[in-house]
Amino acid sequence: MQIGLFPNESNDQTLEKKRLDDFAVLLREGKTIFQVVPNIQIQRWEKVVWNAAWNSLTTLTMLDTHAWLGSSADAIPLTRRLMAEVIDVAKACDVPIEYELIDRLISKIQAMPPIGSSMQADYKAGKPMEVNVILGYPVRKGRELGIAIPTVETLYVLLAAMNVELLSRLQ
Repeated sequence: MQIGLFPNESNDQTLEKKRLDDFAVLLREGKTIFQVVPNIQIQRWEKVVWNAAWNSLTTLTMLDTHAWLGSSADAIPLTRRLMAEVIDVAKACDVPIEYELIDRLISKIQAMPPIGSSMQADYKAGKPMEVNVILGYPVRKGRELGIAIPTVETLYVLLAAMNVELLSRLQ
C-alpha cells in the first residue's frame, strides 16, 4: 500500500503532514505493510492509466488482456494511444508522469497470465460498472483543461451506454 498527501493548497500543509505521520504510526502499530510516497499523484495516475486501458478494452471486447493485445495489428497501438491520452491529462494536472510508463504497463501485463478486468466481471455478472470512477475523472479533467483525448472519450461514451443498458435491465 502506498499513501501520501493529496495536494490541497487551502489546507495547512504542516497540519496535513502531521496527520499523515499520525496515520503512518497507526499503520505501523497494526503491522500494515505500506510506503509513504512524496507525490501520491504519480501512483494515483499510474493506476488511472492501468485501469483506463485494461478495464475499458477487456470489457468492450469481452477478451482477456492477452487475447486483446494479440487480436489485431491495431490493438497495441490503440492501447498505447489510450494510455498516452490519460498521461496527457495527468501532465496537464502537473503530475510528473512519463510516457515510458506505457511500455512498463504493457510489459507488465504481458508478463502476467491473461486476465479480464473488474469492469468486465461486473458486466458479465449484470452489475453496474464503475465507468465514471475509472474513465469519468480523466474525461472531466481533460475537457476542463482543453486536452484532446478522443480515444478516452470514445471509450467512455461506449461504456457509459453499456452501463445505461445494463442498469435498465436491472429495473
